[in-house]
Amino acid sequence: MTDTESPPELHPWPEPDHPLLAIAPVVSPHRADLERHILAWADDYDLLDGAKARAKLAGTRLGELVARSYPLIEPARLRAVAGWFTWAFVIDDCFDGDSLGGNGGEHDAAAERMLRVLTPDGSKITATTRLDALLSEVWHGLAADRSPAWRMRFSLHMTHFLAAFKYESLNRGTGHTPELRGYAQLRRSSGGITPSLDLLEAATGREVPALLHETDQLRAMYNHAADVVVWVNDIVSLRKELVAGETTNGVLVLARERGGGLQDAVDAVYRRVARHVEEFHRAEAELTAISEDWLGLDAADRAALADFTHGLRAWMRGNLDWSRGTHRYQVPDGVRLSTDTSLVRPPGARPGSGW
Repeated sequence: MTDTESPPELHPWPEPDHPLLAIAPVVSPHRADLERHILAWADDYDLLDGAKARAKLAGTRLGELVARSYPLIEPARLRAVAGWFTWAFVIDDCFDGDSLGGNGGEHDAAAERMLRVLTPDGSKITATTRLDALLSEVWHGLAADRSPAWRMRFSLHMTHFLAAFKYESLNRGTGHTPELRGYAQLRRSSGGITPSLDLLEAATGREVPALLHETDQLRAMYNHAADVVVWVNDIVSLRKELVAGETTNGVLVLARERGGGLQDAVDAVYRRVARHVEEFHRAEAELTAISEDWLGLDAADRAALADFTHGLRAWMRGNLDWSRGTHRYQVPDGVRLSTDTSLVRPPGARPGSGW
């Protein structure tokens, strides 16, 4: 689809009896503070193209997404979590716009440089780009008081997130829509949802014990929640992505696999989401039974598990409710937050060089 064509009219929301809507919405009382922090991060690091981009960021209502997805966030942790989302949305627009020219080597070099910011002890480093400097400050605020296990898990998921941009760029550059099995794996990484779910523990300051985190049941809950978020995102962002010529979208993948129209594919995605929600609840019930008989868990451990589970549910429902009002998907105006290549290329780097 070209920029001059209008996307088809679609019904992008679940039916009233969909199990996703049975999850009760919860919103942090700190939404306004989060919105202010997000704009302050963008201003302090000069991330945005200008007034239109700043209005776009404000209309994105990113603070609302954070407030809905982290309803238990502690006031002292608002700024750091808001900073990560500011970084994530700007870097997403930079890579979506192929600021790296679709060059795989440059994607790899940018990812490697950004990952060096995630120091093992949560300390800050001297960064070479403004986005890296922002990430360094955010990382210090998020990770300085986290366990080594949390830092390693978050860093691994950030590795996946940054690597996925290259594959999306390759798909976009060749007009390739991936097949379903491979796409389902890529999408969980490309959506940035796995580090976002890790932030549930940073937002409350309470961590699930490492062994409990690796139970089959909690891993299943984590993955089902992640898939609910990214597949719903594929539906609500479809109009914008059709205008932009995006090809890596689950609705398009299912439309090709099924041989039907886009609305049929949207309905199929919501059936897929319903199964993920049901499997999440099944795994949650099993984990509750396991944790009741798990020796060595103290009151703080059980509170951390309860908060994390609450947060996984909040993310599934909160993402949907935020999507209904954000300008990011409802107003496909072609405005990106930044087109400044210096945000992803260090000074003196030559395009196409791989640095």
